[in-house]
Amino acid sequence: MAHYQDRFVSVNGLRLHYLEWGSAGKPPFIMLHGGSAYAHWWDWVAPIFAEDFQVLALDQRGHGDSQHVDPPAYATRHYLEDLHAFIAALGLQRPVLMGHSMGGHNSIIYATQHAAELGALVLVDTDAAYPPRAVEFLHKLGEKPAKIFDSLAEAISRFQLLPRENFIPPQRLHALAVFAFQQLPDGKWTSKLDRKTLFREPVDGLPLLPQITCPTLVVRAEHTPLLSLEKIERLMGGLPNGRWVEVPNTHHHVMLDNPEGLVQKVRAFLDEVLPGAGQ
Repeated sequence: MAHYQDRFVSVNGLRLHYLEWGSAGKPPFIMLHGGSAYAHWWDWVAPIFAEDFQVLALDQRGHGDSQHVDPPAYATRHYLEDLHAFIAALGLQRPVLMGHSMGGHNSIIYATQHAAELGALVLVDTDAAYPPRAVEFLHKLGEKPAKIFDSLAEAISRFQLLPRENFIPPQRLHALAVFAFQQLPDGKWTSKLDRKTLFREPVDGLPLLPQITCPTLVVRAEHTPLLSLEKIERLMGGLPNGRWVEVPNTHHHVMLDNPEGLVQKVRAFLDEVLPGAGQ
């Protein structure tokens, strides 16, 4: 299975980190993580797609090993500016764009402006609109100080997801947690995340859905707390070229709970809408 390369690119005055699997001669496939996450969340999905695509998993601003922004600038529009500049800087033509949760929301809004430039869009357990109570909850979470740990081992042992419900094997969760923390000058450890990323300013994508003309797949987690069947119907009613599937044995963190199931569903979709893309 393909191994990744660590890469950096400067866009909009920021140094952004991304992971690359596969070769540059293949069709590009961009993956965007969710809020408070990072590119390594795709580690169990990306290598499989690298057989047919050049896979690029971006650490969005303020996340992972990408630069923090001061003063904070973490609205949807800022993530979109980065994504547009990232695609231009790497010269990517008609990429597949797949986003999870916050990354999925960013992907939706990006596609309302750039659908003709995308090969396909995959939205993993995400909606076009943020409920006001979710924005309020995230703001309150962002006001809390970052936790400090005496050692990397302690930090990893305290690593948690939000939402917490999951089917993730312990060894996979440990492998993911290794990339979540950074050492401070005094020798202690803390999260790499800029907590100010939790101060969301989301765009309501619902009225903009008809502008997403590229083939679109909505992926619902079987036990999702976020994407009700009513919301699925609302998405399908707005997307001109949309369809949806459900991945079994998953809570919100689909690519970690059941990466094989996610790959199977997405691959079947891409085989249909981009025949021969990986040849």
